[in-house]
Amino acid sequence: MPSGNSINTILARESELQFEIGGPVYRLMQRIGLIKRDDPCIGRRIVCFLLITWVPLLLLSLIEGRALGPTPRESFLLDFAAYARFFIAIPLLFVAEVVVGPRLRTAGLHFLHANLVRPEDIPAVDAAITRVRRRREALLPELVIFGIMLFAIRYLNIETISGVTATATWNTIELKGGIGLTLAGIWYYFVAVPIVVFFFFRWIWRLIIWALFLRDMSRLNLNLVATHPDRAAGLGFLGNAHISLGIFAFAFSSALSGTVAFQVYFEAVPIDTFKVLYAVFLILSELFCLGPLLIFTPLLARTRREGLRKYSILANTYNRAFEQKWVAGQAPQDEPLLGSGDIQSLADLGNSFGMIRDMKVFPFSNQNIIQIAVIASLPGLPLIFLVMPMGELLSLLAGAFL
Repeated sequence: MPSGNSINTILARESELQFEIGGPVYRLMQRIGLIKRDDPCIGRRIVCFLLITWVPLLLLSLIEGRALGPTPRESFLLDFAAYARFFIAIPLLFVAEVVVGPRLRTAGLHFLHANLVRPEDIPAVDAAITRVRRRREALLPELVIFGIMLFAIRYLNIETISGVTATATWNTIELKGGIGLTLAGIWYYFVAVPIVVFFFFRWIWRLIIWALFLRDMSRLNLNLVATHPDRAAGLGFLGNAHISLGIFAFAFSSALSGTVAFQVYFEAVPIDTFKVLYAVFLILSELFCLGPLLIFTPLLARTRREGLRKYSILANTYNRAFEQKWVAGQAPQDEPLLGSGDIQSLADLGNSFGMIRDMKVFPFSNQNIIQIAVIASLPGLPLIFLVMPMGELLSLLAGAFL
């Protein structure tokens, strides 16, 4: 069992194993008052974000007469995707700090609390936590993200604008030479979108830090138990922790569903057109949320093989002894068959061998997969009301229960 003093030393540094806070931009938000000390101030930051992004877009659209324009595409207030993007998707990136971050930290500390780390590997865990803090506080990654933001402004937006059809929208306008940007479009492409890109990639970097920490853990000689009831040798807690990453799938699904809803409702695009798109999105959501845990597959596969080998040897030895004693008649005459512990031990051994045989080589369950799929699908459910009248939907539901 690991030294209590060593574990306590690491647990005293629990604040260093944080993936959601810290870093240059986080400290900048603290200096300007958006974040108060240890309070993440999620509500304040969401309001500030909306004041910088959505509110100017609304005001500029009102000034240009494109809040409710002559067509749905020229009406900012009819853009479902804008609502989903600014009122659901991006705020959820802030909410993720109090949903995802604490669960990842708890999962990281669980390696110690559950005695999965052997005494000789305690220094390696300590070093892994140090690397987490160093990567989280590093300036270079956020500078790179800032560079990506500038790239999005300079190239991606230009490609997007040039690829727009001749039909005007609330953020573009028809000119003699082609398509130009409205005032709202300028703010959208050069202010709102870059902010979205920055905070999106900032979270991607935090999740990469977590994945690197998991890689460090997977390289240790973890004290795994092949017969653990979670069918993952004791690592099943990781799958439960990664369910929290579903908040990102929900956020992106909201933005996707907003775009689809606009096309289905205003442009009469058949909803079947998006079946493949949603199928691909669900697959990518599963890979995004649970894919990093596959790093433990070699370790779990090795644990399973070793467990099957050891229990196979034990089962052979025990079964031979049991057969000689009770079948070949070499048991003591005064030892009754009923009530003997041999039979119960044989049954327990068989159950243990069965658990190892059924052990998964990935630390998440089928239930975790279903949970991620449900979370990612929820924003798409309102689309049903766009293609099916309420009366028909209620009749269908009534028929299912009556």
